[in-house]
Amino acid sequence: MLERIIPYCFYVLFFLTPLFWTSKNYELFEFNKMLLVYSFTVIIVGVWILKMIQQKSFIFKRTPLDLPLLLFLLANILATIFSIDKHVSIWGYYSRLNGGLISIISYLLLYWAYCSNFDGKNIKKLFYFAFASGTIISLWGILEHFGVSPSCIILRGELNASCWVQDVQARVFATLGQPNWMAGYLAMLIFPALYFLLTAKTKVQQVSSYLLLVTFYLAFTFTYSRGPTLGLIGGFIVFILLSSPRRRGSNSESSYFNWIPAFAGMTKGIIVILLSFLAINLLFGSALTNFKLVSQFAAPTRPTISLPPSSVTQLEQGGTESGQIRFIVWRGALDIFRHYPIFGSGLETFAYAYYQFRPVEHNLTSEWDFLYNKAHNEYLNYLATTGLIGFLTYMGVIGTFVIWCVKGIMNKELRIKLNSSFLILTALFASYISYLIYNFFLFSVVIIALFFYIFPAIAFVATDSTKQLKFPKKLFTSFIYRRPAYTKATQVIIVVSIFYLLFSIFQLWYTDTLFAQGQRASDAGNPGRAYNLLTTAHEIRGDEPFYQSELSLAAASAAVALAEIGDASSSATLKNEAISTIEHVLKNNPNNVSYMRAGIRTYFELSSIDESFIDDTLTVIDQAIQLAPTDPKLYYNKALILQLNGKDAEAIETLQKAIELKPNYVQAIDQLNEATASARP
Repeated sequence: MLERIIPYCFYVLFFLTPLFWTSKNYELFEFNKMLLVYSFTVIIVGVWILKMIQQKSFIFKRTPLDLPLLLFLLANILATIFSIDKHVSIWGYYSRLNGGLISIISYLLLYWAYCSNFDGKNIKKLFYFAFASGTIISLWGILEHFGVSPSCIILRGELNASCWVQDVQARVFATLGQPNWMAGYLAMLIFPALYFLLTAKTKVQQVSSYLLLVTFYLAFTFTYSRGPTLGLIGGFIVFILLSSPRRRGSNSESSYFNWIPAFAGMTKGIIVILLSFLAINLLFGSALTNFKLVSQFAAPTRPTISLPPSSVTQLEQGGTESGQIRFIVWRGALDIFRHYPIFGSGLETFAYAYYQFRPVEHNLTSEWDFLYNKAHNEYLNYLATTGLIGFLTYMGVIGTFVIWCVKGIMNKELRIKLNSSFLILTALFASYISYLIYNFFLFSVVIIALFFYIFPAIAFVATDSTKQLKFPKKLFTSFIYRRPAYTKATQVIIVVSIFYLLFSIFQLWYTDTLFAQGQRASDAGNPGRAYNLLTTAHEIRGDEPFYQSELSLAAASAAVALAEIGDASSSATLKNEAISTIEHVLKNNPNNVSYMRAGIRTYFELSSIDESFIDDTLTVIDQAIQLAPTDPKLYYNKALILQLNGKDAEAIETLQKAIELKPNYVQAIDQLNEATASARP
């Protein structure tokens, strides 16, 4: 029984993770997927331990990546210890969680669990489940492109694609939450699917594998994502070069690929796939080209007259090219590294560290007011948040696997020994290359991170490159086996621990749904309901400062509402709660600009019933400016508050600083003109 649970957990994990999302949460996609990974990690590791107790042996297989991964884990632990925000480093950035220390530990446990409990016979079945999920997601995305999003059917019961703020028809994302993430996921699946096509033994297998690849690539095309497209091209180049025959002579025994009985058929299969992909791009375009054959048959656009609003700059109207923004963010990432060169600013703290080193040029982009919680380059992100130690160990993991793959692929004897298993190694390596290229322009999300850790594990198992770790048996025949009752008690403790951890993970999910409801109530102008929901969320999970910061604002809004209807006693109670809560958050998270913004909003809300809170608002704004010195919006908001307080001269000076940071800041310019005019005698 235990033997079967672990493989099936991996099958379901590969199937469900990319599909899993709900509309009930604060963040619909990544948060849910990460909690799902946590849940399966608990089950898999727990069953693994039970299996060891049952078999009275230490089941752990060594792999070529053990030492690099342990060093990588140690580096991330050190980055967490020296982090500017330890809570974020442990748990991860709240809306995603992926990348925090707990997520990294989970991925590593899954890696070793796979290597220790799988054999080559299970690999195809694992990919069948992955392909089934990929097919659903691809069809989902294809439907979105043609105007019918299954998400809208689920959320609203409508046969359209209008339930998303994003234009999902222009760039699909299905159940992944973002076009680039969907493209990166499909790019890593395409190469294993290509392996299945090239090793198909029947016509049915060939046709089904071909249709699978075409479906994947059509959905991939509709994401129109440049980074993943470059990664896919790089992966194909590697796959073709490493799977092409190299002969030293006419003697068939000297052939590098004498293990492939029908190499000509394999070459034909690759050519057919590439031509099919090219046909899709000719019809529907690609991320790297503008030509679309389907547009040649579209009805001509009727001429219209369009005048841009006078208050919007051309830069903001047209949008800044994403490459230009990336260069600016990358500069900020390098500045973070220079300031925290050894251990970085801390795992997943880029969102807060970047504010301090944010280049002024960022203010001239269309995304000047966006929060960047990643460097949009995984390598620079690790360099900034984990320092040189973390970056080198991360590259050590990658480099070790790349070198191992290249050595294995170039080893003639190994290829002959592995026979067709060699081709899956080439496919996995091509997927890995696509990941490495993709990550130069973007960053990992849950399903891609899962592939990053498990694909090498599959490669080691497929090539029989794991070795059983020898461990003293006395440790398994001493205390817990002294009496049957001890063994049973140990097993019960483990089972109870599994259910306790699963319940705790469910609590995280449920609390987030309460938090999301509270946020929606607050946005809808219902401070009482928002306060009640956020209070419940805080009572369940009192260690989450994000909940506390939003609760303080809800308490302040409720205090103001009660004061307006004459309930002074209840208003005073809520006011005191808002103050104590936000003071606690700011004291324990002094480097988090987001919480300071919550503090600004809380104190300013309370100033409507007590003007003395104006000074507290300005104090927190000044603290936020110290952490985000190039943020013009902080100066603009400070100027508005100064004007309300009758400090016109200081307000004018502050507005000038905001405009200095962002010369096209229309609201600040208008406000400065108004303030200057009112200040004239």
